[in-house]
Amino acid sequence: MRVFWRGIVASVGLAVSLSACATSGAPQQEAENRFLPSLPPMPAMPSLPTINISDMRIPGTDRQAPAVDTDAEPVIYWRVIEDDILIVHADTNGCTSRADYLVNVEQYHDDIYTVQLTRQVEDRCTSPTPWGVQLGFGFEELGVPIGGQVILLNPIDTERPWDWNDNRTSMAARR
Repeated sequence: MRVFWRGIVASVGLAVSLSACATSGAPQQEAENRFLPSLPPMPAMPSLPTINISDMRIPGTDRQAPAVDTDAEPVIYWRVIEDDILIVHADTNGCTSRADYLVNVEQYHDDIYTVQLTRQVEDRCTSPTPWGVQLGFGFEELGVPIGGQVILLNPIDTERPWDWNDNRTSMAARR
């Protein structure tokens, strides 16, 4: 038992003496100045990987997420609001409306639905709108049941000057 207490006292004494050395100003700085240059240079950090919807798996299944259709007309942005409205920001020259698009909805898996917009009427106006036009589609009119998930297959337009995340290529939303 005596040896045990000696070990504890020695450990506590060592810890106190080391902490006392670590808090003294000039020797600490001097030690850092000698230590830091001796470290090897840090390797260049690669950029973070880009994750696309098509790279991901659908949680709870062994299915790949649906792939974005690169041939479809790009959209500026899309999201789901109020748990039942798909909002799509579409490019426009001033004359785009919901009626200009054919909306194709397919059940992908259980409660997961894919939506693809295809422009049917060309926008012939001449006053481009930087943020596009918001087009709203109710889940009920799309045939998506309560609790369903929506994935837009149109690619995201990455050529926007305000797009701060150049690697963003697709998005997903869940109800």
